[in-house]
Amino acid sequence: GAEGAVEGDLEGVAALVDGRVLLDCGPMTPYVAERAGASLADVELLLLTHQHSDHCSPAVLLHRSWVTSAPLVVAGPPDVVAACRDWVAPDAPVVFRAVRPGDEVEVAGHRVRVLSSSHRTGLGDGAPDCVLYDVAAPDGGRLLYATDTGPLPRDTLAAVRDAAYDVVLLEETFGDRSDLPRGHLDLPGFAAEVR
Repeated sequence: GAEGAVEGDLEGVAALVDGRVLLDCGPMTPYVAERAGASLADVELLLLTHQHSDHCSPAVLLHRSWVTSAPLVVAGPPDVVAACRDWVAPDAPVVFRAVRPGDEVEVAGHRVRVLSSSHRTGLGDGAPDCVLYDVAAPDGGRLLYATDTGPLPRDTLAAVRDAAYDVVLLEETFGDRSDLPRGHLDLPGFAAEVR
């Protein structure tokens, strides 16, 4: 199902689903996975939300060439995919897929809907540079991955309105401070999003 582990703070953010789907991959993700006793060797789909280093460390992909298991699909906003390409050998079994809100991806029986985020990196060409994911596992489990976002955009709320999730990963970043930049949730905003 939609089971996994989440790590945060200085180590970055990541969630491993069924040992085959990895959502985000910060610089410490391989180390944290090893420490937790979870292998990344069978990951077939890497879904990246945006290019900030705590969510996307392209250098980690360099090590994927050492794994001889299933091919890897790396999906994310266009600027994220572009930043990742140079870290993978030309003959490595890695496929890159640029995605935008509204797109759907299916890999290893997992169906993924790409959703809008209110977070922005400012690193892209004006195209949506941050996304969220709705992941349906082959066994019927379902996960909403909505980390590093402010209030969910209307199109995302409409897309998830009648969904039945087993796990919702929604992040609160700023505590009780409301004077910080948009694109993250404070405590009151987090409570409102949960409602």
